[in-house]
Amino acid sequence: MVPAALVALTGALLTSCSSPSPATTTGAPAVGNSPQPASQFPFGGKVDSLNGIAGHIFGQPLSAFPKMRLLPPSPGELTRTYEYEGSEGWFGKHHKQVRTQFYYFLNGRFCRFMALGDPTVLRPEATYLFGPGQAQGSYRLFWEGSRARAAYREQATGMGMEGQFDVLSKALEAEQAAQAQAKLKAENAQ
Repeated sequence: MVPAALVALTGALLTSCSSPSPATTTGAPAVGNSPQPASQFPFGGKVDSLNGIAGHIFGQPLSAFPKMRLLPPSPGELTRTYEYEGSEGWFGKHHKQVRTQFYYFLNGRFCRFMALGDPTVLRPEATYLFGPGQAQGSYRLFWEGSRARAAYREQATGMGMEGQFDVLSKALEAEQAAQAQAKLKAENAQ
């Protein structure tokens, strides 16, 4: 993960240090060559390179996820939600502190992960996985990549503070939105 980011950074630095060719203009960027948004680096590299969570990448089939319990579907939901009941991996070993772990599947493929739990345990894991993140206030962090995004937030509950960590696939999110739009269009046509 880190070597890939260093290679990309080194390439970008070397490109910016080289002298422009005579055909290069110094005005506005050419169409199709727009620069990456500032939030892409350094806040999106790790979320894209991991493209899921530790041990699972987006798009994997449900069969790659042992010890899952299907939750009752919500009306109109296109995804199926499963709760992890195992004790393997970081989230399994910390199940007492991170008591809720949901895995979402669209058409049988992993598309989103959400964990709820103790912020003193969950926030360090989020920053370990994806780096410091882009802070928005004291209780929110974001990681925006081109293929995936992640968010962490803390909120007050009746029993103190609770952390929520979400990681989702942008491609499968777009596919879900397209399916929802098609479903709505079909329902309106009737």
